[in-house]
Amino acid sequence: MLLARDGRPLRRRVVAVAVAALMATAASPGVRQAPAADAGKPEVTTLAWGDNGSGQLGDGTTINRSTPVSVCAPGRTAPCTRFLTDVVGIAAGTTNSLALRKDGTVLAWGDNGSGQLGDGTTVNRRTPVRVCAPGQIAPCTRFLTDVVDIAAGTSHSLALRKDGTVLAWGNNGGGQLGDGTSANRTTPVRVCAPGQTAPCTRFLTHVHTITAHGGHSLALRKDHTVVAWGTNGFGQLGDGTTVNRRTPVRVCAPGQTAPCTRFLTHVHTIAAGRTHSLALGKDGTAFAWGENGFGELGDGTNTNRRAPVRVCAPGQTAPCTQFLTHVHTIGAGRTHSLALRDGGAALAWGNNGAGQLGDGTTVNRRTPVPVCAPGQTAPCTQSLTHVRTITAGGRHSLALGKDGTAFAWGENGFGELGDGTTTNRSTPVRVCAPGQTAPCTRFLTDVHTIDGGGQHSLALVDDQRPRD
Repeated sequence: MLLARDGRPLRRRVVAVAVAALMATAASPGVRQAPAADAGKPEVTTLAWGDNGSGQLGDGTTINRSTPVSVCAPGRTAPCTRFLTDVVGIAAGTTNSLALRKDGTVLAWGDNGSGQLGDGTTVNRRTPVRVCAPGQIAPCTRFLTDVVDIAAGTSHSLALRKDGTVLAWGNNGGGQLGDGTSANRTTPVRVCAPGQTAPCTRFLTHVHTITAHGGHSLALRKDHTVVAWGTNGFGQLGDGTTVNRRTPVRVCAPGQTAPCTRFLTHVHTIAAGRTHSLALGKDGTAFAWGENGFGELGDGTNTNRRAPVRVCAPGQTAPCTQFLTHVHTIGAGRTHSLALRDGGAALAWGNNGAGQLGDGTTVNRRTPVPVCAPGQTAPCTQSLTHVRTITAGGRHSLALGKDGTAFAWGENGFGELGDGTTTNRSTPVRVCAPGQTAPCTRFLTDVHTIDGGGQHSLALVDDQRPRD
């Protein structure tokens, strides 16, 4: 899940700006393009790298890529000559990818075995296809619109519409679509309101942010409370139980046990790992719940939690007496977690088997440790700083520098770090520019947005494709 400097999802903020621009120009007859202030600026393009076994890189092939390639335009076949444009948001699932366009429509590509591309089929796609409108069947003639945020789980997808309602499609075995059933859906369905049973007559509203991973989904409402639904075997829904939920339930307050009477409030940001969840309070404190076998909750233990606990401060041991503060961005991978503090310093905790914590080791951590600076070896004496935002893939991590450069660390078996190799990295390395081979001499710059999938990565950047 990708989050902005102020704690809001970056893709949501970019979309809001784009939608505002479109609304501002709508009164002018025939004006459909970006505002004139954008004239002369490089076109923003979508890049992808890493695992491509299901076509999740969108380049028309199933060839893994260890450096970035451009995502093809819809309807193209390899070798593509036209590429995806007008994208303002991206989301990487385990083996599929989503893109949100300026016009509020959604594109998807990659694995579609559970219908997670939303095109009415279960056919994998190597280039983007449009997500169908609710109620459509393939071949669809109407398509999803008015979307302002997107999220991708292991094999399901979410979309937030500008009216504050949420749609979901794909795998529903654990109830992660929130429609009150366990039936997979190949086109979007509305997420039910809390307390509803199928067939639902009321639906989830007043949502500000969505996130998903594994088989569960989270939504942050405009009143700064959190609801969750889907698989709950490790307590990742935070409702005090381990019961799967087919419709949303409220996340309990810290210290509560089921049935909870108090609920988590004053939340600014949420993030979902495979079987754990994170929340960032408006005061800059971090909470976690769910699976904790690798220490991914950061509370100094390996005990699973069914309700939120506070993340410990660096250097603490359980029972912690000091807790993580001054956080404005969080991210969750498969079994590890990330935090970005005020000032741009990155922290990580949890599973480190592939070096995804970036501390120069492969030792799991139950409390946060600083991410090392590039080129450091353990014990590191310099930490990664000047970071704008962070995000986590399955077993790899990504950071976007304030200067628009991108860094990656952790697992690299499919090239998901983008450094031209398939060598795991326990400290950050720079992501290569498109067309480079290792050792790279040019690196990715002018990056607007990044996101990590299972074993692939996505970025929105100013167009950097090699020119003849």
